[in-house]
Amino acid sequence: MTSSHSGHQCLLYNILKEYGHAGAQLLELRDKGKKTVWQVNSKGKKMILKKMPSSPTQTGFITEAANHLLNAGVRVPKLLVTNNNENFITVDNTAYILMEWVDGKQPDYTRDTKAILSALAAFHRGSSGFKPSPGYKCRSHLGTWLDSYQKKKKQLQTYTLHALKNRDNDEFWDTFLHSWKLALKRIDQAMDRLEKSNYRQWVALAGNSGALCHQDFTPKNLRMQKDGGITVFDLDSVTIDIPARDLRKIFNKFLKKPEGQNQVKILQLMASVYQETNPLTKEQWAVVTADLLFPHLLYGIVDKYYHKRAADWSPGKYLKKLKHLTLVEENKEEILSQFLVG
Repeated sequence: MTSSHSGHQCLLYNILKEYGHAGAQLLELRDKGKKTVWQVNSKGKKMILKKMPSSPTQTGFITEAANHLLNAGVRVPKLLVTNNNENFITVDNTAYILMEWVDGKQPDYTRDTKAILSALAAFHRGSSGFKPSPGYKCRSHLGTWLDSYQKKKKQLQTYTLHALKNRDNDEFWDTFLHSWKLALKRIDQAMDRLEKSNYRQWVALAGNSGALCHQDFTPKNLRMQKDGGITVFDLDSVTIDIPARDLRKIFNKFLKKPEGQNQVKILQLMASVYQETNPLTKEQWAVVTADLLFPHLLYGIVDKYYHKRAADWSPGKYLKKLKHLTLVEENKEEILSQFLVG
């Protein structure tokens, strides 16, 4: 055993000792550098120890959000407190949290659509009233959308200039040049709709009443329980924003699926299920639709390729995704025009 490994094990032992679990068995589940997750076996039960990727001040915000949601009846893992009744431990400016183990199976987007949307609605409803403590670093996207749209528009224009210079020796950029005008058109359409919508009123309402978005409400972060309910975990990206942010992300998952005419019915079903638990007004759904019109997916793949953020992706994989997402953009306006909430 190396001295560094021995020192690391000693660190983890001391952390668990602060939780009253000295001598617990540890099993590393995932190590992503800044974020590591361990299974902890102690006193006849399983728990999760996580090294947080966020700073201690931001971890404080995350744990406050988690406790608020839990107290509101949202199914999230219970945070276990230290011997000093703290929500997390800080060692060398790195935060660690200990929480209950979550059993259950990973849900499926298609098979478990209703359960997932119902859980998302419960998450948003449960976030009402959340007010972060002033001493923590709060993550918020509230009221930033129009500025974000504008910045991404300028960035897309930069990518277009780069594509013009590199189209002859790069098929991805040559293909992108067939869709950049459509992407800019969608951005302008989304900005126009958002400007004319009740976006600012919704932002003001959320600022007063409290609103949280998970930002990664995907099956890998969900577990379906025996009673059909869903527990959501991994709140590392939780942010303050209107529910439309999460709705756009999850609706886009279905918009990019090759479902043809059924996509309209699927989106309407998703909205209907969401309405049962956390009803939105027609004006608020218009904000959701405006954000769906923005080419988030197409922009995302171009931005990822430009910055080479997926080293394990082949040029062919990038190109295939670009072509598919361009097709999604071409068909999206017609689908969204039929998307109405009763």
